Amino acid sequence: MNVTNWYPIQCKPILKEKIWGGQQLKTFLSKTDEDLPFGESWEIADLPNGQSIVTNGELKGKTLGEVMSAFAKAVLGTSVVERFGENFPLLIKYIDAADDLSVQLHPDDALAEKLHNGKGKTEMWYILKADPGAQLIVGFDGVMTQEKFDESVANGTVNDNLQYLDVKAGDSFFISAGLIHAIGKGIVLAEIQQTSDITYRVFDYNRKQSDGTLRDLHIDHARKALNYTNPEGYILKHNPTTIGAQVLKHCPFFKTDITLLGASSYSIDRTDSFTVLMMVAGKMVCTHQEETYQLKLGETLLIPADCTSVTVEGTDAKFLEVYL
Repeated sequence: MNVTNWYPIQCKPILKEKIWGGQQLKTFLSKTDEDLPFGESWEIADLPNGQSIVTNGELKGKTLGEVMSAFAKAVLGTSVVERFGENFPLLIKYIDAADDLSVQLHPDDALAEKLHNGKGKTEMWYILKADPGAQLIVGFDGVMTQEKFDESVANGTVNDNLQYLDVKAGDSFFISAGLIHAIGKGIVLAEIQQTSDITYRVFDYNRKQSDGTLRDLHIDHARKALNYTNPEGYILKHNPTTIGAQVLKHCPFFKTDITLLGASSYSIDRTDSFTVLMMVAGKMVCTHQEETYQLKLGETLLIPADCTSVTVEGTDAKFLEVYL
């Protein structure tokens, strides 16, 4: 395997059927022609149960894992490899919640390493679409203690103690490890998270799977991970009409800016980290060495650290720019 000249990488979406999935990944984001209840589209993934496949250029047909094994520093950047290793450190996805997701939380790195020999899961959401009355669950509504939590689990009343937030397109949230949460029905969102698929379900509405069984809950693990006090700063603010880049969230696991394009082009020339572009409104053209890439709502592009001097253009186009 060889790359003579680094370029923006496109990957085939990995579609995941979910009990709560719907049709928005087909009708709204044009990910598929199949009428299946897809809940997630993994855009950039380097996990055993989800490997992105490159669809363009010299690396076409290779998995992201294969690319990382051969070219980690070229793709991620030397400093990123030094901090995070040679696996792609993020999982980039779009989610369609046609029904409520389970009430859940995720471990931090230390607990995930201890219990699963894996990575923790800190994440963030950007709302692309929300039906009238759609809500997220983020944290507890009032004071929560271990004793009160255990009692609510035993009584099946966990959801009575949660904080419900009305949401609309353009809202954004930071979900740190240990923060109890759920995506409500009628929401389509972009998700940026650590490369982890560890979830502790706490409540799942007693709904049954297609085979008639209930999905597993993970109460014992959840107790070890749960943050009983809501952290500050989980609602992310930005001005939706400001031209140029604005910080949405910078944390140790990812940096995410939101950019609204105006009449002039926008340059990406980062050499110490990869860059992921996620289109959240409109369409734009990405140009690198006279090669162009047309990006529309819901599409994603991976720009390796060794791929420099990339420009994007598209009046009123809006995208998330993710890097480390």
